[in-house]
Amino acid sequence: MTSLTKRLVPLAFLLAACGCSKSDPSPAAGSEEDAVKKAFTDFQAAMKAKDGEKLFGQLDSESQADAERAAQALKDAYTKATPAEKGEKEKALGLSAAELAALDAKGFLKSKRFHGKYEIAESKFEKATIQGDKATVTYLEDAGDKEKLTLVKQGGAWKVSIPMPK
Repeated sequence: MTSLTKRLVPLAFLLAACGCSKSDPSPAAGSEEDAVKKAFTDFQAAMKAKDGEKLFGQLDSESQADAERAAQALKDAYTKATPAEKGEKEKALGLSAAELAALDAKGFLKSKRFHGKYEIAESKFEKATIQGDKATVTYLEDAGDKEKLTLVKQGGAWKVSIPMPK
């Protein structure tokens, strides 16, 4: 081999390797979809565990504020209720008297009222549609109904944006 050939062979291999690599036109889109799917499955796991602390952390700031308002309204109504009404509220919400007397957003997110509205715990993720800092997740409920959940990007993380049941 000549000196020039010895220098060109490694260069040819390098160029061939670069030219043969698979190019993904939108690697960021795939990673964003993965991040949205992870946010959904994390939310789903917290719903299944009825973990108000984790659920609260997975909500966007607007949903957190809405949960605080819903909790305060329930707490106020519970405080004004008669003993019989208090018992009914405890049973309907699945919370103890102590939990209702000190109700906050995280406690509200453990209630039957919140969990009765959303059937996410046993659902199956189908797809995510991402447009900028907003994503729509389509999921299939256990009963076969297709539903959608909105996520928004806040502080670099995907957060669930969900209305609180009244």
